[in-house]
Amino acid sequence: MDEAYGRTAAEIEGIETRGTAYIILLCAKQGDITIREARETVDSMIEEGWYCAPDLYTKLVRKLESFEH
Repeated sequence: MDEAYGRTAAEIEGIETRGTAYIILLCAKQGDITIREARETVDSMIEEGWYCAPDLYTKLVRKLESFEH
């Protein structure tokens, strides 16, 4: 599915959407996956072609690191 189309359709229907990065952060925060697994997942996704802007990647890593404290 085209992400923009899907998000627009969800918005019209009043459905809240969350992206892949949010799901990974949530899983790490809740302890469903380790911080290391979360980071490896993001890195693997990027290696497989998932686009992540450099500033978003930095924010993701910092957020993951904040869960370790």
